[in-house]
Amino acid sequence: MSRALSTSTALVALVLLGAQGAQAADYPTKPVAPAMAGTQEDWYLTIGGSARAVPEYPGSDDYGFSPKLIFGISKASSLYAFRSVDDNPSIALFDTGRFRIGAVGKLDWGRDEDDNAKLNGLGNVDTSIEVGGFAEWYPVDWLRLRGELRYGFGGFEGIMGDLAADVIIPYQSWRLAVGPRVSFAGSGYMQAYYGVTPFQAVSANFVGNPLPVYQAGGGLNAWGATAQLTKNFGNGFEAGVYGSYYRLVGDAADSPLTQSANQFIGGVSLSYTFNMGKSWW
Repeated sequence: MSRALSTSTALVALVLLGAQGAQAADYPTKPVAPAMAGTQEDWYLTIGGSARAVPEYPGSDDYGFSPKLIFGISKASSLYAFRSVDDNPSIALFDTGRFRIGAVGKLDWGRDEDDNAKLNGLGNVDTSIEVGGFAEWYPVDWLRLRGELRYGFGGFEGIMGDLAADVIIPYQSWRLAVGPRVSFAGSGYMQAYYGVTPFQAVSANFVGNPLPVYQAGGGLNAWGATAQLTKNFGNGFEAGVYGSYYRLVGDAADSPLTQSANQFIGGVSLSYTFNMGKSWW
């Protein structure tokens, strides 16, 4: 948690740098029609951050604060497309307006042994980088379906994935969205965060933390829902509030490290979008 908190100043600085390099006139005041074939659209960078109350570690019933980066690159015609606060940083490489596919990434801050007494003797889980792809589809204007598939390496190694659906209700400069979430993980992630190796069990018991050996396998690890309310203030600024509930299932819920299968996340977000010019690839 301390490593995540140390980046909050950097996130604010990135937003301010973006603001210094853009002008209000760069940001369209209404959705832009897709460019005709053979012409180039302007591209826009969205960057910002959110401050969140999150479990101290996956499965904890104690909470702390952690920042999260907001990052996205889109064409002018997709600038007003819905972005959920729990989307990971991504860039669309193919975009028809209703269907997008592209690259996605995530920084997993890991887990410190001193985050919670339940982790005594287990050692730290180092920071991991997850990279992969996403696809999203709007079957109708008010419904977005999105899926992400990522591969993580560093503190753990293995596959991660998320599925999401959002019902979107716009009203003037406000936008309300709510929808279900499902996440799954490979055995590499599950063992790193929910498993206890024989060595860890001996070490934990030695320091007075009675933990059994536990092998956590891959599969569905959580389901839940996210609700969010955002307001567009114009000239590229957008702020929001949001909350998520997740229910751990399977090996994640049964782990001796899991204090509560009910996991909550809540926070506020601020982002700034500015014009980067014409297509640069």
